Amino acid sequence: MAKFLCSRKHLIENLLNLVRIPSLSGSEEAIASEVSRQLEALGLTPKTDSHFNVQAEMGSGKTLLLNAHLDTVPPGKGWSFNPYKGKLVGGRIYGLGASDNKSGAAAMLEIARVLSRKDLEGKVVFLFTSQEESGDTRARKEVMKRLKADAGVCLDTCLRQPQGAAEIVVGCRSIQNFTLQVLGKAYHSSEPSLGVNAIYRAVDFIEAFQKLRYPSIKKPAEASSVASVTTMNTDGWPTRIPDLCELTVNYRGLPGEEMEKIQAKIRRLAEKTLEKDFRLKLRHRRKGYLLSLREPIYKAAEKALAEMGLRSTPVVSKGWIDAADFYNRAAVPIIGLGTTTHGQAHVKDEYEEVENLHQGAEAVLRTVLTYFKT
Repeated sequence: MAKFLCSRKHLIENLLNLVRIPSLSGSEEAIASEVSRQLEALGLTPKTDSHFNVQAEMGSGKTLLLNAHLDTVPPGKGWSFNPYKGKLVGGRIYGLGASDNKSGAAAMLEIARVLSRKDLEGKVVFLFTSQEESGDTRARKEVMKRLKADAGVCLDTCLRQPQGAAEIVVGCRSIQNFTLQVLGKAYHSSEPSLGVNAIYRAVDFIEAFQKLRYPSIKKPAEASSVASVTTMNTDGWPTRIPDLCELTVNYRGLPGEEMEKIQAKIRRLAEKTLEKDFRLKLRHRRKGYLLSLREPIYKAAEKALAEMGLRSTPVVSKGWIDAADFYNRAAVPIIGLGTTTHGQAHVKDEYEEVENLHQGAEAVLRTVLTYFKT
């Protein structure tokens, strides 16, 4: 196995520094400024747009995009320490965003440092994005206007699961959120038979929903669609039979599963179980993607991981990732090759394993160098 080019010391310093800068989604100005400062110190000329996406370029010729997002979700309740303090304990860096996705941003800064001392055989675009967690599409539209790349790597995935081979993400499932309003008839709860309980009707739908069967694929990686009812609300009162029960249906579809057919499937089930008196509306959706294993960027990652002594396997991400936007909207063949730690997204007392940070950064760096040689 070749000696690592990325510095563990620099990676730790980078991540601790970024964790200590609050950057809730939509409030990324301070962290964007710090990232820009570090890139300028390497001799680059970063540009920050009105949404605080930061972009810098290095080299010329065949172009490879590297991407991580700078924003975080709110810390939520139950943290046992200050989520913005940033601390290194027992091989782990603790703090909000330490894994998701400031680990990726820290790795990109270290990769930029290493590459700034080399004669590049191509161009690297370093793109630090904002508002990934909030899903604000305006921030993405700004990026897509000017983005041109021959391939890309998204650093918002896990390279290593607790067990198994190194994972090269070659796609992700789509995401669709539906609101299903189940209607009933309100009446005083002392005479429930004179009303129609919307909650009971909603339960009929949920029971049928749990029996749905979903499509799956075996190649280039095993994956299947999945769906859940994730919220349930009424406009109720303790002494009134509810005439409305509103459900959120979250559907994560296979890459290539037609979104219109997904909505039709949910509607048919509602019609079968409820017959009438319901309203179904699509609230939010994002398209998934699937990359061919013949793409040069996949081959480069496979070779780079082998040089590190790692056996690799292609996977389809269970969650939606930014790579899908770059693939679908900017036509960039892109993989996920990440630094994050499994199970550490959107949790209290979030941490990043230093080993994952170091190994993930090295994997991406070597993929860049290998890609330019192909």
